[in-house]
Amino acid sequence: MQPSSVSDGAQARTAGKRGGVGALEVVVAIVISVAGLATSLASYEAYLWSGRQTLAMGRANTQRVAASEAALEAQLRRLTEVHLFTAWLEARERGDTALAEFYVRRFPADLRADFDEWMRERPFENPRADPTPFTSAAARQRLSAQADGLEGHAAIEMAGVQRSLATAQAFNRASAVLALAMFFGGIGQAFASDRVRLVLAVVAGLICAIGIGLIVTLPILTLH
Repeated sequence: MQPSSVSDGAQARTAGKRGGVGALEVVVAIVISVAGLATSLASYEAYLWSGRQTLAMGRANTQRVAASEAALEAQLRRLTEVHLFTAWLEARERGDTALAEFYVRRFPADLRADFDEWMRERPFENPRADPTPFTSAAARQRLSAQADGLEGHAAIEMAGVQRSLATAQAFNRASAVLALAMFFGGIGQAFASDRVRLVLAVVAGLICAIGIGLIVTLPILTLH
């Protein structure tokens, strides 16, 4: 009876060992599956955020080109206004009132408003008056208002570019962490020692939790 009892005990221990190994394998399989799904999500989100970055960069470049064009147009318009004002000033100095009035009637609306404001300062008698209609605060602001507005939009778009880039990089980091979890979970199956397998499974689970935690903190994009 004694040999039979020893044999029964050995079989019980073996069965218990096999049961423990089986449970561990199930846990590792779950960890690897979750890590794999989370990696797919992170990779997909990184792709979407990279696409958003590209679109924002394109819009920013468009705004900057438009700002440059607006600034150039404003400068050309100002040169025309300066030429008209200079011609008026020369006609006035010569005493040609009819020609001077002709130029005033041809002033663009913005220049006419600045000119009328300047004339109210009595520039030919008042030494504290603005030297020309172009040096007033309103005239300077009007010259660069459109270009500054477009540059502001470009700056906003560039901030969006930086946010999208940072988010895409964060998702890529999460993918790398989750890949590491799958590595530890998979490599553990190559060891015969239950202790080593358990340690690697725990490490894989912890790393997987860290990777999922990284994803949870990030904004999720969806295709509409």
